Amino acid sequence: MESSEVGKLTQKAALTRQRIVDTALHLFATKGYDQTTMRDIAAAANCSLGLAYRYFASKEELVLELYQWLATQLEEQVRLLPAASIADRFRHLMRELLVIMAPHRLTLVALSGAALNPLSRAGVFGVEGAEVRRRARASYLILVSEARDAPRASQADDLATLLYGLQLALVLFWLQDLSKGTQRTQELLKFVHELLGRLRPLLRLPWAAQVVARFVQIVGPLLGWEEDLALSQGGQYTFPGEYGE
Repeated sequence: MESSEVGKLTQKAALTRQRIVDTALHLFATKGYDQTTMRDIAAAANCSLGLAYRYFASKEELVLELYQWLATQLEEQVRLLPAASIADRFRHLMRELLVIMAPHRLTLVALSGAALNPLSRAGVFGVEGAEVRRRARASYLILVSEARDAPRASQADDLATLLYGLQLALVLFWLQDLSKGTQRTQELLKFVHELLGRLRPLLRLPWAAQVVARFVQIVGPLLGWEEDLALSQGGQYTFPGEYGE
């Protein structure tokens, strides 16, 4: 169901749809993603299988619903960020996102196999996840562009891609972190914060900027970098060879 159609639902229909989503996420966490069927979801949500399919054509669409919700949370949190450095804004954002995701941690763990499978419709890096990736990168571009130490526009795009990649890596680490209070994740976030703080001044040097640009050229396509550049440049993009401040 398209987002425009969701907005036209009656209150009763919207509540039913949300109940199906909540039920699915609970079953994914407790029963396992692969073991959960649409029939299971419909039964647990006290609705007919036909009604469940009316809102979601497959359980993959229910996973994408979670991704879209997380993208919305990211957008909202970026708008609330304080005026600060890129490193400080990223640390603040990640702390907030981890709190928001905490209630869904078991669900995300259960989905990790499908999420990391690029051939799955529930894959974060697959075709179906392209819109989520675009929204996430757009949010990080705002984080960078509105920071006190914002770089020039050409460099901001590379940093946005880098930060999005760091978010995904940190979340994956967090999902596997069994330390008390996920302390290791907090230590890793502290390390990343320090690293970003040291990296930003270095980007005034052409060689450092070129290293970041090369990194983005390699991993960027996985995160939707080419898609966004193509859209912003009328279907064509060029790889920046060097930067200046």
